[in-house]
Amino acid sequence: MPESTQVRRPDWVQGLDIIGDVHGMADKLEALLQRLGYQPNRAGVWCHPQRQAVFIGDLIDNGLQTRATLTTVKAMVDHGFAWVVMGNHELNAVAWDMTHSQTGAPLRAHTDTNLAHHQAFLDSMPDLDERRRWLAWFKTLPLYLDFGDVRCIHACWHPPSLAVIAKYLNADQSLRADAWEDAFNEEHEAFQAVENLLKGIEIDLPSGLSFYDHKGKQRFSSRISWWLERADNLADMVHIPSPRRNQAVIQALQQLPAPQALLEDSCYRGDYPVFFGHYWLSLPTQILHAKAACTDYSAGKAGPLVAYRWSGEAQLKNSNWVTSQDPLTS
Repeated sequence: MPESTQVRRPDWVQGLDIIGDVHGMADKLEALLQRLGYQPNRAGVWCHPQRQAVFIGDLIDNGLQTRATLTTVKAMVDHGFAWVVMGNHELNAVAWDMTHSQTGAPLRAHTDTNLAHHQAFLDSMPDLDERRRWLAWFKTLPLYLDFGDVRCIHACWHPPSLAVIAKYLNADQSLRADAWEDAFNEEHEAFQAVENLLKGIEIDLPSGLSFYDHKGKQRFSSRISWWLERADNLADMVHIPSPRRNQAVIQALQQLPAPQALLEDSCYRGDYPVFFGHYWLSLPTQILHAKAACTDYSAGKAGPLVAYRWSGEAQLKNSNWVTSQDPLTS
């Protein structure tokens, strides 16, 4: 990445704690911060004397402790104790509220399916003025963070998409005010770039195959596990959630070859570790390869909130995971 896109950690910071998708679960967030050794200071802001937190996006939706979650995270960011990148749920929340300058239509269509993914935020923030104050903050969130020696993004570190979106970003990597309509125009290059970065690279499933996501929506395309260097079959490559519910389609995909060329093109080959969330993984925690780790272990459902404690290592280690269900960690 160009040098100008890199952000600098304060000199007092000796490491980063990359925290997965909170999804409005403030109780799990407080438990995890305690286990990571963070404490509220005199102003009530959670902080650590030697470390900063990085929130990997999707602070909202699913859980109903939205106000407490956002208040905690924003205070940490405002006081220099945390960073946060935009998740697809923050992106969609802004677009749900915005209307197109020419047509007047919402940037994110108000369909029943979209509403189901957004209902928890609306229920938690019934006051429109309060909700829009948080939406204004969401608009300032960077799409990614590149610290030079470690990288953080919500769904997929994809250099071609990063190159495309660069001209639509502010200096702090937030989406420019005049780029939001482009980002939700399916015929514009910014749309697919944002989709890849914040929602993941997707491929169409073979004809006749589909699965149901955690909201019950039938889907005919799937995100790929872009961190893989190879896959023995298509089931290994695509990311199908809720394996028990979708067992039949997984079994069918196991009989089909994986397009190795796509994996070779998408697999992360950077020199520095990259962290992301978004994929609703299940325990046990594990790095995905030596330089890639997902910190989303389904805290928005029954899973724990998870963090990876990064202290400068170039090769990631499974010993550095901490969860909201762990014994207290100093």
